Amino acid sequence: MTRVLGLDIGGSTTRARLVADGSVVAEATATSASMTAAGPERAAAAVRDLLGQLPELTGTLDAVCAGAAGAITATETRDFLHASLAPLTAGGRVLVVDDASLILPAAGVCDGIAVIGGTGSIAVASWRGRTEWAGGWGYLLGDEGSGYWIVRAAIRTLLTRRAHGRPGGDLATSLLAAAGARDVDELRAAFYRRPEPRHWAGLAPAVLDSADPEAACLQGAAAGALAGLATQLAGRLDVAGAVTVVLAGGLMQHGALRAATAAAVTAGLPDSEVRALDVPPVAGAVRLALAAVADG
Repeated sequence: MTRVLGLDIGGSTTRARLVADGSVVAEATATSASMTAAGPERAAAAVRDLLGQLPELTGTLDAVCAGAAGAITATETRDFLHASLAPLTAGGRVLVVDDASLILPAAGVCDGIAVIGGTGSIAVASWRGRTEWAGGWGYLLGDEGSGYWIVRAAIRTLLTRRAHGRPGGDLATSLLAAAGARDVDELRAAFYRRPEPRHWAGLAPAVLDSADPEAACLQGAAAGALAGLATQLAGRLDVAGAVTVVLAGGLMQHGALRAATAAAVTAGLPDSEVRALDVPPVAGAVRLALAAVADG
């Protein structure tokens, strides 16, 4: 019997899927176990919580694959996950990749581009044996088009409007209600008091669904930024002809933004086939774990 565990560790949530001989036998969900997004203590607590929801695993798995936000550049994330997950396997076979690297395997695509819009934003492309990434710089330096980016831009719009003596409009009504703030000052104070990206990213739908004209502008800017990641990778890898572009991430569940992003990708890559991921990304982690077992 082949038993593997797949983990999808995003900026807000961690999902696990335990598979035995091709059948899903257990699944679990916890808060983010990303060292980058959650910090060491909360990441460790999330892993304990997650594994505690699953059947006894110690030493019983053939392989584990963890796709973790920030794993590309953060050696501490890779070291932490290896140390936490290796005891679960019979031979220490643990594969740690960036969470964006789960999307193409989950979609069953070998050569293509994955664009992920969620708490943060990143894209990864696999083309003729080469792999490249774009974005993924984190909320302090980038993550354009992400949920956090959208909400931060909306708050800046409200502050700018007030500075020029203009009313906050429907954008203020929607965002203040979603944030539970009485006014813009309270909203700004809350933003600094609780800066965690995953909290603010969750308010992005309230911004996008607002009837305020600025909401449409922010949606267009986000879609353009996400599509730009795909075109950047296509150019870097000299992608020619038809290419599959898979849209994924929690933000892509917003229908209007997903449609706008698809349109922007098609405008930049006219020969592309754009589709949304229709299975959980953790399915990609399972496929990579199974491939690791097959490769010995």
